[in-house]
Amino acid sequence: MHITYLEIHQVRNLRSVTLDCHSMANIVYGINGSGKTSLLESLYLLGRGRSFRHRDLRLVVSHQADELVVSAKVKKIDPQRLYQLGVKRTASGQFAARLDGKSIQTAAQLATLLPLQLIDAQSFNLLEGGPLQRRQFLDWGVFHVEQSYSQLWGRFQKTLKQRNQLLRHGRLDDDSLRAWTAELIPLGEQISAYRKRYVEGLVPHIETVAKEFDGLGALDVEYYQGWNDEMSLGEAMAFDHKRDLAVGTTSHGAHKADMRVKVDGAPAADVLSRGQTKLLVYALKLAQATYFRDKVGESCVFLLDDLPAELDYHHRQQVVSCLYGLNCQFFVTGVDKKDFDVLVKDNAHQMFHMEHGAITVG
Repeated sequence: MHITYLEIHQVRNLRSVTLDCHSMANIVYGINGSGKTSLLESLYLLGRGRSFRHRDLRLVVSHQADELVVSAKVKKIDPQRLYQLGVKRTASGQFAARLDGKSIQTAAQLATLLPLQLIDAQSFNLLEGGPLQRRQFLDWGVFHVEQSYSQLWGRFQKTLKQRNQLLRHGRLDDDSLRAWTAELIPLGEQISAYRKRYVEGLVPHIETVAKEFDGLGALDVEYYQGWNDEMSLGEAMAFDHKRDLAVGTTSHGAHKADMRVKVDGAPAADVLSRGQTKLLVYALKLAQATYFRDKVGESCVFLLDDLPAELDYHHRQQVVSCLYGLNCQFFVTGVDKKDFDVLVKDNAHQMFHMEHGAITVG
């Protein structure tokens, strides 16, 4: 899968940009503030329906513009198909998405049509941040290989919210609490089973990709389901009943899950240098893309923001080599063209120069 043509209107300083995209490497270089990250943000909008830089999309619309529009022609390999995908967000907050002119109702549909992997400065919180980032990493993977997962996750979130609202309420309705608990338990157990199976399938890919990078050590990935492994979720929630009432929230469950990554037996975030941490995050994302390709038969699209600033030249070479090995399309940004000249000179690519929100080939 790859984008053949991209059109951006009124996204930050990108007033009107069109791009004939290369099916493999698309290198976008230019000084800071020229619009490179806004281009990646536009692609992210197209595949996720939201920004990775700001929660309020109204602030992403260009100053004094009424709306932003991002559209692309996407070529799918199996089965072979070319389709038009587009999103629109108005300055007043209205959002619309279309596939070949027909309305798309959910962000999940967008994500299925254009699976994206983003690596930017915030991505390194995958190891250094809290469990939420690692749950999001897992859920991206499960969502793309298990068709029923999105609906299951939505039902779980709704049920959890209802239970927590009851727990926070001053006067509890015991029958309602029991009903929401009974509904939450099987949903949480199903989510955990999906995630556990996904991690088991992902680990061999992590081990294979990690061998391509120098200095990472022996990796071990463990899945923590969010409650005591020796209990069922029903038993754990019964044990937590008084505590939940006291704190006003659900103490254990699938919403407390984590993926624990260790290097040579110790937590990765504790023993790796900043550079090694960045490299391991690249390895995890590349492994996830490899697993996705093997399960789905398509390659996802990578967005790499300011690659030269994040890794030294040797490790940049290893990352780019893995991306070419995946046969996937990727968009990568950086300040200096010279940082990429040697990196991609013998491989298929296209260079783009970004300046003051305008883009040119070369």
